[in-house]
Amino acid sequence: MCDTKLLDITEHEDTIKTRLLNLKEDEAAGDDNLSPRILKALSDVISYPVAVIFRRSLDTGCVPRDWRTANVTPIFKKGNRHQTSNYRPVSLTIQICKVVESIIRDQMVQHLDYNNLSNNSQHGFRKGYSCSTNLLVFLETVIAEIDSKHNVDAVYLDLTKAFDKVPHRQLMLKLKAHGIDGLLGDWIKSWLTDRWQ
Repeated sequence: MCDTKLLDITEHEDTIKTRLLNLKEDEAAGDDNLSPRILKALSDVISYPVAVIFRRSLDTGCVPRDWRTANVTPIFKKGNRHQTSNYRPVSLTIQICKVVESIIRDQMVQHLDYNNLSNNSQHGFRKGYSCSTNLLVFLETVIAEIDSKHNVDAVYLDLTKAFDKVPHRQLMLKLKAHGIDGLLGDWIKSWLTDRWQ
């Protein structure tokens, strides 16, 4: 259990404006058909209304329906283009929701890092960590064991669609145990509930 709580997020229109300006212009629009290029051009005008909508959404614990709606598009990976298993689905959500999600993600990561709640073996979704750093740590461990004349066994797992299979109830319990609760916890629960594709 974490003694420090992250119950709410306060973000100002300046932060939202900065996030809008940092959108990648070549990304696809979501269900609202607003491209990142348009949102960047209008960032001065829409940053305040987006901040108000975000605040209202947090206060009520109600995530707008269009923020929970995704257009799923198949993206070719490799191999035979006539086999569906060679495509991966990509969910296109609206850019404004991505801005809000990025603010929430950054606050949550900051909370987890500040309170030392991330395990050192966690390389995903952490600043300064990646698949490459994970592999380097693994390689270093294996080499050290081999140099010490110890046996090394490795098990490789490919968790297909792992993110699609996360039990939401357990995720919410885990977030609460890490101090993420209150208005923010209610918002995340709403964001996970009744999603549309």
